[in-house]
Amino acid sequence: MNVVYSTSDLYSEIAAVSIVSLFDNCQDISEINVYIIDMGISDRNKRRLEELADHYSRKLVFLKNLNIEELAGMHIDVGRWHISTFSRLFLIHVLPESVKKVIYIDCDMIICHSLKELWEMDMGDTWVMSADDCRGKLYRSNIGIPEDSIYTNNGLMVIDLDAWRKNNVEKMFIDFIRRYNGDITYVDQGVLNGVFQPIKKVKLLPISYNAQTACYDLGYDGLQICRNPVWAYTREEFETGIADPIIVHFTTCFLSGTRPWIIGNQHPYRGEFIKYRNMTGWRDDPLWKDDTKFFKKIMTSICNILPKFLTFNIIRVFHVWVYPEIRIFKNAILGKAR
Repeated sequence: MNVVYSTSDLYSEIAAVSIVSLFDNCQDISEINVYIIDMGISDRNKRRLEELADHYSRKLVFLKNLNIEELAGMHIDVGRWHISTFSRLFLIHVLPESVKKVIYIDCDMIICHSLKELWEMDMGDTWVMSADDCRGKLYRSNIGIPEDSIYTNNGLMVIDLDAWRKNNVEKMFIDFIRRYNGDITYVDQGVLNGVFQPIKKVKLLPISYNAQTACYDLGYDGLQICRNPVWAYTREEFETGIADPIIVHFTTCFLSGTRPWIIGNQHPYRGEFIKYRNMTGWRDDPLWKDDTKFFKKIMTSICNILPKFLTFNIIRVFHVWVYPEIRIFKNAILGKAR
């Protein structure tokens, strides 16, 4: 099984937790090769990561970081994200041709069960498998795909790299980035959905493979109010999936405000995160202090004080309409594609 991560030196600790959870829960897989896109990892932290791989007798390889804007031939507006998020769209540039298939995993995920079934899953004629991201119709309009399309999250992807090479997928990505002048809603995730959804090359995975923080903070009904998603899952599929997830994704959410490596976080899977952290070379390092900006802390506090129904409906206005409509207006003013 081939797995790819991407991390900076700061987040190498978070990646280590994910990697040890992968190794510990996938001992039924005979061979695991982990490739890490190196965004400036220090020698000390590289050694810590290598020690994890050695302990489980697994292979670990560091890959060079990519110059994404050079590949795209233009400036890319990433907003609050980092340009490195686009690296998962250009894995062909860093992985050897012998790697035909790979699982990309965000470093802020922990693996709770074996990925053997996922690795052996039949992809059919699709080029990527990932879970739904629970977004509304306008986020699809922002990237020019039908409003009833599935819209997946890039945090966990099973990628048929051989198909990507044969079909020159990277050129499709670059053409899409240029069509939107380097300013795409939800960055690389918008690119992948914008390119693959119209040609039906995405296979939907159960929510259990990407149980995001919002799933726990908001629940099925809360997500319905806050995001008005085009649902890919039934209530039963959703609730069963997050009750015993295969992969937990520690994304940010307006209700919780922080993530498990921050002091005071209350995520229901924080105990699992700490358990795996204690199995890494960072076990004796202190948890991170909460450096959230004052205004954001106030907003999180207000969201938790107000009745949930009121909070959810306020968030709905901004998340379902205001933000995507601003994107549409911006594109129209600047003459960009919709």
